[in-house]
Amino acid sequence: MSAEPWIIVKPAKNKKIPEIRIEMSGRVYINGEPYNENDPRFRNISVNVETHNKLNTGEETRKMLELQKTAKKGEVITVSESKDKDKSESTTIKF
Repeated sequence: MSAEPWIIVKPAKNKKIPEIRIEMSGRVYINGEPYNENDPRFRNISVNVETHNKLNTGEETRKMLELQKTAKKGEVITVSESKDKDKSESTTIKF
């Protein structure tokens, strides 16, 4: 990998889930190898990365900045949660 990763997703306990690294340029690496949707090793993984020239300071970001003012060092706080019939998503941050 040439550039510094922008986002790193590491599995907490489940070792079957790979580590995913995303660069600012939009390049994706899974367990250190470039992601290729046609590679049979990645057949159960779907990654879609959109690249933009500016950062979004949306509602979730504002909430994170507010939580930062009151959070203690090392504290993990859930910023948002959403559940659908097909998926559930939560955003947590460790200060």
